[in-house]
Amino acid sequence: SVERGDVVVVGVNRFAEGEGSTAIAEPDYTALAEQQLERVRLARVKRDGAACGTALETLAEAARGEEPLMPLIIEAVRARATVGQISDTLREVWGSYRPRG
Repeated sequence: SVERGDVVVVGVNRFAEGEGSTAIAEPDYTALAEQQLERVRLARVKRDGAACGTALETLAEAARGEEPLMPLIIEAVRARATVGQISDTLREVWGSYRPRG
């Protein structure tokens, strides 16, 4: 209905200006990515590895049962576990979603 003009979409099928949209250059985030990688590396060096490991193990045990996970996720974050480590821990217990098809 939009393509036929039955439904008016301003700027798309009515009242459009010019020949279309202009291309926007993709920003270069390589420097930002390097800074973030360095920040994660330093955080891993400075944290208490044993406390982080214990928090992740506790999270994995709880994920196998019925215990609420949010308090344990918060504890893992306080122990300086990364989002990736927390996600990996839960993936190890539950697996990854695979759509059928």
